[in-house]
Amino acid sequence: MTDRKKFRPDGAKIKVMISANGEVEIVGNRLGLKALSDICVALSESVSKPGNHYHFMDCEGFWGTESGSIPLIVYGEDL
Repeated sequence: MTDRKKFRPDGAKIKVMISANGEVEIVGNRLGLKALSDICVALSESVSKPGNHYHFMDCEGFWGTESGSIPLIVYGEDL
């Protein structure tokens, strides 16, 4: 399986929102949450590499989140 299919499988859906309480909410179907998990594992395995991040946004060329989503960037860093 290519990284593209693993990280953005057909039918995967994720929506990123801010709740009324100011909390970040990530809602996804099974494929979307599995893809998010796979992305987080890949980022954790390359923490020391520069540019180790992944964009999620409702925009062409990035992980296409559902309409109404806010942009989200997940970083892998040694904190």
